[in-house]
Amino acid sequence: MPLYPMVIIKKALGLDALRMAAVGDIHCPRYLELLQESLRKASDFELMLLAGDLVLRNDSSQMPRLLQTIRDFYKGPIIACLGNEEFDESLQAYRKFKEVLWLHDEAEVLKIGNSILGIVGSRGSLDRPTFWQRKNVRGIWETYSKRLRRIDDLLEDMKAKKPDFMVVLTHYAPTYKTLLGEKEGAWPEMGCKGFETLIAKHQPDAWIHAHGHASIQHEAFIGRTIIVNASLPARRQISILEFPRDQVASKSSYAKV
Repeated sequence: MPLYPMVIIKKALGLDALRMAAVGDIHCPRYLELLQESLRKASDFELMLLAGDLVLRNDSSQMPRLLQTIRDFYKGPIIACLGNEEFDESLQAYRKFKEVLWLHDEAEVLKIGNSILGIVGSRGSLDRPTFWQRKNVRGIWETYSKRLRRIDDLLEDMKAKKPDFMVVLTHYAPTYKTLLGEKEGAWPEMGCKGFETLIAKHQPDAWIHAHGHASIQHEAFIGRTIIVNASLPARRQISILEFPRDQVASKSSYAKV
């Protein structure tokens, strides 16, 4: 279990921590058994983040099965974003599952335990839309460009609210750093390097994404921000992030189960 320096600081000071679980690319039912096994091994956490591609081919009828699997092990709040396999036109079908807070180019401020968490959620953007998107989705280049600006605005607004911790949840990667292991020529269709500028500008505590199924580089830092690829097929487990509730140090800790 690799630990970044903040864990050592937290333990030395005896600080409480906000523990979050993150996972994406479940493609239910494809990786449901792997999720179940991973949840069984995970220690206590207070918030679960789902980084898109939760079901296979936009099959929202799989959501009850997925949520029941999660609820067998965890009863707390769940926040999710859409992946490329959850279609925009089906957003309301997913929002019928009220126990999940769906963030689609939106932000929320929540109290989790004793901490105030600001979270921004979005599918994210691509540097180059996929061939299918270019052929079938009208205005997709502009959609991705607007989304970059939208997330910039949401982060600016969130900083003004001064939450204890600030997290971004997207499906697509905000950097190529956590796509190592995928075919390099495909990286522009898996993430958006333009977000690196936003990360450097706003420095959220963490940016969680998925979509990189074959990634072998699961974490990276840009400044004080940790970027975590929480793709279940890449990691074969869920990710656990810890944030000290006492703002003594500048970096979050990260540990994988």
